[in-house]
Amino acid sequence: MATLRDTRALVDGAFMAGLTAVLALLGMYIPPFFFVSSMLLPIPLAVLVRRQNLKVAILSLVVTLFLMTVLYPDPLVVLIMFMQFGPLGLVLGLLYKNYVSAGHALVAASLVATLSSLAVIALSVMVVGISLEALQASLNESMNKAFAMYQEAGIPVPLEQQQMLREGVQTAVLLLPAAYIAAYLISTTLTYIIGAKVLRRLNYQVNSLPPFSKWRLPWYAIWGIIIGLLCYLLGNEYQLDTVKIIGQNVLILFVFIFFIFGLSVIVHFYQQINLAKPFKMMLLFLLIIYISFMYMAVVLLGLLDTIFNLRRPITKKEI
Repeated sequence: MATLRDTRALVDGAFMAGLTAVLALLGMYIPPFFFVSSMLLPIPLAVLVRRQNLKVAILSLVVTLFLMTVLYPDPLVVLIMFMQFGPLGLVLGLLYKNYVSAGHALVAASLVATLSSLAVIALSVMVVGISLEALQASLNESMNKAFAMYQEAGIPVPLEQQQMLREGVQTAVLLLPAAYIAAYLISTTLTYIIGAKVLRRLNYQVNSLPPFSKWRLPWYAIWGIIIGLLCYLLGNEYQLDTVKIIGQNVLILFVFIFFIFGLSVIVHFYQQINLAKPFKMMLLFLLIIYISFMYMAVVLLGLLDTIFNLRRPITKKEI
């Protein structure tokens, strides 16, 4: 019986390793498929942890890494892909296996995703030599060539507009880490949802996320804003550029997170509005059209809900 169980585990591990390697190679060879591939990659590993155990999943992960290294010519790209999906897949599998509540599981998975993102950024800086300063210099050089072409064509770009474009590019480059982590967090959320659906199709019990209108951050999430603001102010005051950039990225990342949860508050109250369907559709249309103008208001709404729980049912005693 033990031999049969071990054989089944080996077969499962080999199959999942092959499936993961195929998904990874599709993402690396077909760039438009990369985001979908990154989102799906941790799922076979998570399913393997849930079906078998962590040991089998780790062995399968090693086999996957070997296959990817053999079949793809750039080991660094393979390593980056491995760092993105490997730890996340193992952690998701353990979370599914131990029936951790969906909210806590998503927080844990998001922390792993953030750490993986930071590790990938550090690897890119140390090994490849990619840095924000080098990227900014390259973009400035490209803009200078474009400005020169316009000048030769008799359509000079005003100096004020040139300066504005350079400042915009500088800001965008400095905030790239926050954008990268935010995209990875979105991918992780989708991965958790899809993984849960896959496991339920395989007749495994999995805790599901609540409806979007019920999503709410714990109160201590406000420390993200506080830490980001503190780093930015200290870096700006004492001319510590690195600390200032870290503060900016932390602020942008948590502002985006609170924006998502502010949207959850809006959806909750939208569902509570007792209006005819045409009026509700018109209101929804206006919200979608003007959401960019209300970005900071939605962020503030998410922040206030985190602190005061705006969606808490009002009891007669409170009235």
